[in-house]
Amino acid sequence: MPYLVLAFVSLLWGTSFLLIKIATQGFDWTSYSLGRCGLAAAALVLAVSAMRLKWPRSPRVWGLMAAMAIVGQAGPFLLLGVAARFTTSADMALMMGGVPIFTFILARLFAGGEAWSARAALGLAIGLAGVAISLGSPLSTAEVATAPHPALGRALSLIAAVSYAFNAFASGAATRKVGAAMAAAGSMSISTALLVPLTLAVGAPPSLAATGPAPLAAVVVLGLVNTALAYFVYFRLIASAGATFATLNNYIVPCVGVIAGAWALGEPVGLSSWLGLGGVLVGVALTGSATRPRRAVAVAARSRAAAAAPSRAPR
Repeated sequence: MPYLVLAFVSLLWGTSFLLIKIATQGFDWTSYSLGRCGLAAAALVLAVSAMRLKWPRSPRVWGLMAAMAIVGQAGPFLLLGVAARFTTSADMALMMGGVPIFTFILARLFAGGEAWSARAALGLAIGLAGVAISLGSPLSTAEVATAPHPALGRALSLIAAVSYAFNAFASGAATRKVGAAMAAAGSMSISTALLVPLTLAVGAPPSLAATGPAPLAAVVVLGLVNTALAYFVYFRLIASAGATFATLNNYIVPCVGVIAGAWALGEPVGLSSWLGLGGVLVGVALTGSATRPRRAVAVAARSRAAAAAPSRAPR
């Protein structure tokens, strides 16, 4: 069962880039982002209300959820909305393959992560080389028509990937404070509140009559299914199977995104792009395998220490 849930989440997140490409054919980058966040926020708020969860009062918790909103939702959604105008959905998905690599780097630099072993350093080098190959892969004649400015689109997608990596730390801290469902609902509500004035200031108000059914449907599916439902299912997967198992989606999402774009939109994918993706996946595998055993030992040691310590009443 956990493998089916993992496959479902990976399918949702992997097809998001295809839906973003379709959505931005009828909506500008701000309107698409607002629609996606607004629908997701409404669904998640209804979910936490049905669960009878209490909203947090701590300013620190709201600050963490605001960080989630900026670096993990509104920010990358806007970046990907612009990137979709310049490059293919497959390119955007390829850049997301760098998320776990950047997360490993940030953990080492800013979160007191473990020192890199030789295997981890090799994996890091291969993964970054894969990102560089995907970023600079040349276009075929067929790709030029669907990617007018691929270098810019890939660069924006790569910035979004770095932003998602930063979000791993903010979301982890917020989730420990208030739980996954509340953290998701609160942060998505903040994202919506931030995007409203931005959309009014710089966005082009969409004409639903002229937009067409496909972009409108893409925004609805992105908000309700690929964002709200995906958040909820992913956090349930973490609770049931553990965070290490849940992060295996990083291997699957880029592949799903590339295949979805090629199948649904006929986007050509060059050999160099596949080589870049292969390098990223090998790098993630090497780096993860090098650090995971030591993390497991550390967690086991803390668990034994907690079991041996006298119990304390919650504060």
